[in-house]
Amino acid sequence: MARDYSQLVRQDGLWVPRWVILLLLALLALWFAARIFVPPMWLVQQLDAPDSQRSARLYRSVYMRHHFVVKVKEGWFWQTAHYSPPLDDDLRIDLGERLRWSEDGEKVWLTVEGEPTWGYNFSRQRNMNPQELAEIGH
Repeated sequence: MARDYSQLVRQDGLWVPRWVILLLLALLALWFAARIFVPPMWLVQQLDAPDSQRSARLYRSVYMRHHFVVKVKEGWFWQTAHYSPPLDDDLRIDLGERLRWSEDGEKVWLTVEGEPTWGYNFSRQRNMNPQELAEIGH
């Protein structure tokens, strides 16, 4: 049975259902909310593991205070692995923040000013403790 589309077109223009307009307004409101609640981030470094099974990204983020954000990808999706405590330094200055991978691709860590500050062990699925970070630094 053929539809009659002549009811949608009136002499004074195209008729649009109210639910379509409300849906568009709701989507617009969600977009604005996402723009407000997601802090701006700048990509500092993207580094693939030596075995090419994982990847890591380091971002600088500024919302109320300055932060470093580390996101890792193991499989299809990126996930936030580390969100640093607020930094007192001005992020316009290079603090020497870099990501490093272990040779086997099982560990990734963040160094700031040459010292490891955070690390993740994928084989144990946990953050590295300060003692493990100290061993990496030397």
